[in-house]
Amino acid sequence: MLLQMLVIILLSSWIVEEYLNNIYLQAYVNDLIQADGSLIAILVIICGLGMAFGLLKVLKSTHREIGALVSQPQAPTSAPFASSSKPALDLHPMVAALRADMAHQASMQPLPPLEVKEAPPRAPVQVPPSPAPARTLTDTPSTVITGTMPVLKRVSPDQDRNQNSNQ
Repeated sequence: MLLQMLVIILLSSWIVEEYLNNIYLQAYVNDLIQADGSLIAILVIICGLGMAFGLLKVLKSTHREIGALVSQPQAPTSAPFASSSKPALDLHPMVAALRADMAHQASMQPLPPLEVKEAPPRAPVQVPPSPAPARTLTDTPSTVITGTMPVLKRVSPDQDRNQNSNQ
């Protein structure tokens, strides 16, 4: 239903956009409404009233069914409901299976308690010394944006001299 709703909204928005941007569709819709506008309005009103009366009829019948269920006398039971051999209402098979499973679990013996033993203390682990720190450059190249492409900026003039001497 969610997918259908999304499709209807998409197509409706498409038609509205088409109407707003297409002068030929605007002329067609305006001519149709002028010629058959009263007939369309009468059909819309009749359909709306029909749906309202149909929903009212369904509401009244549902209200009568609920009233009949509430007014039915309840048979008193002295035994617990889970041990009843015959349920008072027809149950869905999944509900009946769940109810039987819950009744079975209530009659089961509890599990024995777990015994927890403490582990013996471990010897402390010695960590080897860390290696000497590696040398790093203190100056990091910065990025200069010129136009649409970023370009790396040179950090030291020594790099520029070495590059010129190699050429």
